[in-house]
Amino acid sequence: MSKLLTPIWLLMMAALVCAPLSFAFAHGAMQRQQNACMLKIGPDLMYFSGYQPAVSRNRFCEDIPTLGATIFVLDYAQDELREMSTDFRIIRAIGDTEPLQRLDAVTVAYLPPKVYPAGTLNFEHVFNETGQFVGIVTAKGPNGEHWVSRFPFTVGGRPLLARMPYFLFAAAGVLALVLFVWGKDDESARGG
Repeated sequence: MSKLLTPIWLLMMAALVCAPLSFAFAHGAMQRQQNACMLKIGPDLMYFSGYQPAVSRNRFCEDIPTLGATIFVLDYAQDELREMSTDFRIIRAIGDTEPLQRLDAVTVAYLPPKVYPAGTLNFEHVFNETGQFVGIVTAKGPNGEHWVSRFPFTVGGRPLLARMPYFLFAAAGVLALVLFVWGKDDESARGG
């Protein structure tokens, strides 16, 4: 391999390593496990799904594809949460340091605290504008537990900057394929 290609290979390897890391940190407490979306709240987990029945039968767990009626479903993974009062709030993205008393000014939708003994919380909201939002789930228990989980999401498509790791990953793959084919042609031209 020529000395010119060595930095290119190092750059591609760095892109392959860094791209998954940017996905892991981009969505707050939201995690994907196989086909399920998990939301960590305190020491417990909730299964999370979002639906837009008027648009598609597909569920989503990170970004909402388009405007319109959206259904959020949270299913408790642990029975402990069934005894806790849970509320759900959607706010415009304002950063991680916004004090709680100012949340009302940026709240788009709010489901007041309630105990869900069946372990499922359903909430519907109609999104009329695109943008960056944050879902906030708060659980308060009978023994003084107070857990808050935040997860950012986008409505109406992700901005170009948020999709950049996907483009870099695809470009690295195409470059690797081109270099592989180019290297094979070089070998055959030399009679190898």
